[in-house]
Amino acid sequence: METTKRVPASGLDRPLLRRPQRAMAPSRRSGRAAAQITLAALALFLCRPDRAMAQDICFYGDVLLSRNIESFAARNGLSSIRAAFAPFLAKDALHVTNLEGTVGSRSECRRNDPLCFPVRSGLLDLLTGFDVVGLENNHALDLGQPALRRTAAELAKKNIHPLGHQTPSVVLETAHGNIGLLGVTDTVNAQGDERRLLMADSPQVLAEIKRLKARCTLVAVYVHWGRELDNLPTAGMKQLAAQFIQAGADLIVGTHPHVFGQVGCIQGRPVVYSLGNFLFDQKYAETKSGAILRCKIEADLKTGFTLRGIEVPENSYLPQPAKKNLFQKENKFLTSCTFGVRPTWTGIFTPDRKLKGLRLIKDAANPSLAHLELFDLQDGKRKLRTPAMPIWKLQPVDIDQDGLSEILLIQYIYSALDNAVAKRVYIYSFNKTFHALWRGSGLSRPLLDAAFVNNPQGMPILIALHTADSFLVQNPQTPQRVLMSYHWNGFGFSGHKERALQTPAVRLSCIKDQIYLIANNDLISEEIPVDFFH
Repeated sequence: METTKRVPASGLDRPLLRRPQRAMAPSRRSGRAAAQITLAALALFLCRPDRAMAQDICFYGDVLLSRNIESFAARNGLSSIRAAFAPFLAKDALHVTNLEGTVGSRSECRRNDPLCFPVRSGLLDLLTGFDVVGLENNHALDLGQPALRRTAAELAKKNIHPLGHQTPSVVLETAHGNIGLLGVTDTVNAQGDERRLLMADSPQVLAEIKRLKARCTLVAVYVHWGRELDNLPTAGMKQLAAQFIQAGADLIVGTHPHVFGQVGCIQGRPVVYSLGNFLFDQKYAETKSGAILRCKIEADLKTGFTLRGIEVPENSYLPQPAKKNLFQKENKFLTSCTFGVRPTWTGIFTPDRKLKGLRLIKDAANPSLAHLELFDLQDGKRKLRTPAMPIWKLQPVDIDQDGLSEILLIQYIYSALDNAVAKRVYIYSFNKTFHALWRGSGLSRPLLDAAFVNNPQGMPILIALHTADSFLVQNPQTPQRVLMSYHWNGFGFSGHKERALQTPAVRLSCIKDQIYLIANNDLISEEIPVDFFH
């Protein structure tokens, strides 16, 4: 989407050092640094993804926790900032932002520079609610590598994934499979920093995207690039975006200019060149509005992207939802830049205990049916393909804790129990063939939705949302619901605990030890701790 406005440059930041914008070329990174990033990324790929089971992913712009933001927090406490964040941090989504600065004191700044951004350790608590925090940016090394390592470690202690410092990518499991996130930067503040960060024009970036693509439903590149206070992408930015997408990226999201930038579509994949600021202390009018990008995968496996406006009142630093629809044109444009996905998971599914990929593929002849394909992650070759099945939901789960993942399928199947085609829970495993371990008629009551969560001992329990009627006395219009937990007993499921609810919910989502109920694609306010069912 073309725009023509160009924001005047200012003295808010130094002219940045950046690599010349060009096609991908061999990296000038030192061999040792490159090896560290490559090995760390490879180790990450060999790990199981984080199990969040969220529905969507939200991307935010730049966050500053030093300078005037630190002073504001000291005067007013953290609660006012948390309260400002709360309307944005939807509980059914994963949240990704970019932190400008690292944990430490001003005495650690490499130069006597007012644009060095040390962050007081306690202020990282403000990032609670975010799932991923990007550290690949021009301020990552303001205090040197020890501070960058310290920041990554402190974020990890808060169960926040640091995107950067030898782990430039992360794989998150959602309701629609794995989502791969890769953080890179195209800007540095000092000569030599490019050898210690993952630069956007490094060949490693393309290799990383390709590896993620084999393992993920969707791959997003979160890139720090562009020119301060300039809302137009450079030719080099467009070239990098095209190369990322050619390598397999599905979404490009930019930060750094501190103003909202242009929206583009390359080969059917969206590019938001800059989201602007989320929490910052800049005073120019253009820096006091920005956007949050929400990425959604619909039930028909088509993507959807929506920009939500934020604004900061004059004489304030705190973001609030924009009163006007700031991005009506951009959102209309994004509706023409959507695509279908194939939900993909990774796991140990077979007795050879090799990490493999599992992909759900809609049947070409009948879209209400789908196949499962098990494939080798090294060569991409298909190992097994199931017949077409009426799959409504899929979740890998190591149901008996033997190190091999089974597959929960909820399918639309006819049963003589209620003489209806309805949702039924099936448990399958891969052992030479794809075979059912359990074929459930619907557990104890008619089923609306179900998902596995782990108890404190790491054992999976099944949480099921039922209507409150029965198979024998059916009343599908009843507004009553029953939420129930089941334990696997080796042969089937045993009911454990239940809770009666008065709610129109038809789906559930288990995120961060909470069960969220969903009706008409909206979260219902009631939250139920998972430990109620342990």
